[in-house]
Amino acid sequence: MTEPIKTSGLNEILLADIWRAFAIYDRSATNAQNRFFILRLLILRLSVVVTFVAVAHSQIQTQPKDLILSLDQYLPYFSIFHGLVNCVLGFVVILAPILVSIFLAGTVKFGRGVNWILLRASAETIKQEIYLYRTQVGNYQDLTVRDINFAKEIQAINERLMKTQVNQAGLAWNAIKVNDHPSLRTTIQTAIAAQDKDPFSTLTAEQYLEYRLIDQLTWYRKKTLILDKKWQQLQWSIYVLGGVGTFLAAIKLDVWITISNAIAASALSFLEFRRLDSTLVGYNQTATNLENILCWWHALSSDARADQKNVEKLVESSERVIRAETIGWVQEMRDAMANLYKTDEKELSIQSEERGDPEKESEQSQSINTTPEDLSVKGENT
Repeated sequence: MTEPIKTSGLNEILLADIWRAFAIYDRSATNAQNRFFILRLLILRLSVVVTFVAVAHSQIQTQPKDLILSLDQYLPYFSIFHGLVNCVLGFVVILAPILVSIFLAGTVKFGRGVNWILLRASAETIKQEIYLYRTQVGNYQDLTVRDINFAKEIQAINERLMKTQVNQAGLAWNAIKVNDHPSLRTTIQTAIAAQDKDPFSTLTAEQYLEYRLIDQLTWYRKKTLILDKKWQQLQWSIYVLGGVGTFLAAIKLDVWITISNAIAASALSFLEFRRLDSTLVGYNQTATNLENILCWWHALSSDARADQKNVEKLVESSERVIRAETIGWVQEMRDAMANLYKTDEKELSIQSEERGDPEKESEQSQSINTTPEDLSVKGENT
């Protein structure tokens, strides 16, 4: 049973359709992001396991037979246990690199990291248009063409997204059924301010300030704390592992240094493709700019805050700041994905050469060169 839509002066049926598009992209982006990070972390951990097993296997194989036989006198069946461990490690040494190659080939072929970025950019762009529409500024002031302009902007965003490799992946289209407004409200409440109880209504300047600007400002500030903590943890882990490597060299256990180096390289790789430092800088700058807009608004007199020109300036300036951060983040993450896929391609090429499989290298080169078209995160008329 469809819940009737309350009249608020807006075309709420159109607005519900566009909120649904946002919800689909938002959920699809989250799903793609989770799959991508799970796969990348699995690859990094497997790489460490490969190094550890290779070192352990070599150390077990180099143990003198006399030592094993002597230990067998004190520890019954030690030689049998030693042989079993040697066989298991030998099997893992063969299997683990194969698994890494499979997962690397999958990430290069399907490029889910890029999908996540493009979907997130499109979702955030639609969200910006929705707030412009609800506050009725910019292209949405003229009531006679407001709905048409809104539909055209969303159409342009959808068309740009569908010209990328995203159209080769399944989206969460079944997340929200058409005309299922109760379910839609529940879904989008997780992506907007909790105070915004009616996402289909018009917004006053003060409501926009609370539901959009302050909510987004709070989100950026919280994310900076989380990113800073993660960044420091990864940096400290790299420094500590460097110290561990030095310690192992000092006590003549040089062969085990490769393990500490492998863990440090994994942490460094994760830090590189997440771009935590540059994202942290972008979030801090955006939060500061939003705080400046907030101070400007509160410095205005009551009459000035009632002036429609100042309301338009508030909304358009806030959305411009958020849009600039989105564009910068998209570019940073796409650069990170490009570097990551180049590294994957190089690793796959090396493994193909080691297996004597020249056709594999050509196949992976073709897949990595199939890059998505650039996604502009804003329509031309806004």
